[in-house]
Amino acid sequence: MQIRLTVLAAPPGGQTARRACDVLVTAPAGTALAAVASGLATAVAGPDGAAGTGPVVLYAGRDRLDLQRSALGEPPLVDGAVLALQVPAEDAGAPDDTAARLHVVAGPDAGGVHLLHPGDVRVGRSADADVPLDDPDVSRLHCVVRVGADGRVAVADLGSTNGTTLDGEPVGDRPVRLVPGALLRVGESVL
Repeated sequence: MQIRLTVLAAPPGGQTARRACDVLVTAPAGTALAAVASGLATAVAGPDGAAGTGPVVLYAGRDRLDLQRSALGEPPLVDGAVLALQVPAEDAGAPDDTAARLHVVAGPDAGGVHLLHPGDVRVGRSADADVPLDDPDVSRLHCVVRVGADGRVAVADLGSTNGTTLDGEPVGDRPVRLVPGALLRVGESVL
């Protein structure tokens, strides 16, 4: 599985802004955070070790993560999560509970959770997709989920080979409202 994490590094002496680094993690679902923690620290701090020489400590918001028990793909380590390195994040912790999310409920990536950012979110098999699915029946760029400034969510097919359905009804190239709890089918995957 692949998940995108944003890792925040503590500001070096006297600075107020944290450095942020977006990291794409590729590992089997359920992999312990300990297996990738040093890589996350290196990604944000650089190989010179600007994050410090001690053990890697990661936080989701103000909660310190247990590196052995926290598993990739399980909350809070889901796609789009924000982690803080060495010190708790004041404002950038666990995703906002009101943020739109796509939950993969069936298919090869079942169990995945993808946070939706405002604007267009492309779903497909390609590594270029914002929501990548490892499903051979999903087109490279299968559909687009649009999140409006008002929080409304809509979906439109991008000319996929096998089509897109929403609660069993076909979705064309014109956006259709996606309400909470609706089932979006792309290939053999259901979100």
